[in-house]
Amino acid sequence: MKIGIDITMLVYTGSGVANYTFNLVKNLLKIDKENEYRLFYSSFRRPKNFYYLNELKRLGGKIYEYRFPPTLLQLWWSKLNIIPVEWFIGKVDAYFSSDFLRPPLLKGTKGITTVHDLTWKIYPQYHEQRIIEAHAIKLKKTIKYNDTVITDSLSTKKDLSKYFQEINTKKVQVVYPGIGEQFKLKARDQELKMILEKYFIDLEDKFLLYVGAIEPRKNLVLAINIFNELVKDSRFSDFKFVITGRAGWKNENVFQSIKQLGLEKKVKFTGFVVDEDLPYLYNAADLTVYLSAYEGFGLPPLESLACGTKVIVGDNSSLRETVNKEFLVDLSDKNKVLEKMKYLLTNKIKINSEEIQEKFNWKESAKKFLKIISTL
Repeated sequence: MKIGIDITMLVYTGSGVANYTFNLVKNLLKIDKENEYRLFYSSFRRPKNFYYLNELKRLGGKIYEYRFPPTLLQLWWSKLNIIPVEWFIGKVDAYFSSDFLRPPLLKGTKGITTVHDLTWKIYPQYHEQRIIEAHAIKLKKTIKYNDTVITDSLSTKKDLSKYFQEINTKKVQVVYPGIGEQFKLKARDQELKMILEKYFIDLEDKFLLYVGAIEPRKNLVLAINIFNELVKDSRFSDFKFVITGRAGWKNENVFQSIKQLGLEKKVKFTGFVVDEDLPYLYNAADLTVYLSAYEGFGLPPLESLACGTKVIVGDNSSLRETVNKEFLVDLSDKNKVLEKMKYLLTNKIKINSEEIQEKFNWKESAKKFLKIISTL
């Protein structure tokens, strides 16, 4: 079987969709030596030393690289629905579309795509209009052509059935993403100390950790306000709040809240942290904070637990599906969130890191994907 895959999202290095695309394709190439993989990549620019493309090529993927800007692809495939992707990669039996675009396919080619979440539909206030339109057009075409859909969680599958009742639910399959093998317990040694120092964190620091984009949906303003109340308690007065990740959009309120509360010396922004270093931050943290309003699948809580670090997580969407209830909290009551945070910081809770690694494993994700695509 010839399988085409859109890997254009790899250009957004460090994002959730880039990590998903890379890890899924990488593991498909590792476990499947029978099928041929044709990987379509298009970007007007290419990062220097682009590890992603080089690694997939090394594993046997055939890279078809073009320099079409995203706006041109959106014009062709989203607005005009012209120019089959197979004109660029050759005829394939099945084509796996990206998170944003579903291109025209030649007759007989089966379509498959991942719907990560429906935040753009349920919480449009968290997205730019162009993003909302792109997702809406793509999903409309996905339903029209009866493509097979993979969701990251049962929660997203239910959302699809609720908001798009015309979708063929028999064509919707749940495949959990995996956790990188690097997310595991680390010794509190010189190596951990050195990694932390790169981000100006001391090994002896006590801190809360947030990992993810800095944008409204992640509820960072709520987290900062609760942190402000936490450090008023003498037991936690020396704690810091480390925020790791790229700046998203509409993030002004986050920085304003920190300034208004006088937390400039308490809250630290590290910026983007490479995958190799991230496990060390999880290991050093006292608690990972993830109060997102909605997630199709939230990786940071699971990565944290795989590293043996407790989390406090919003009791909503897919998060209640993947995280044990002792770590969940009702976000509508700030006092409950604060009390839960204090409870988690002062009590020992058993975490089975190995079980989490086994359940959310990229190799198993790739096997399930391969099983689905082989039956199309």
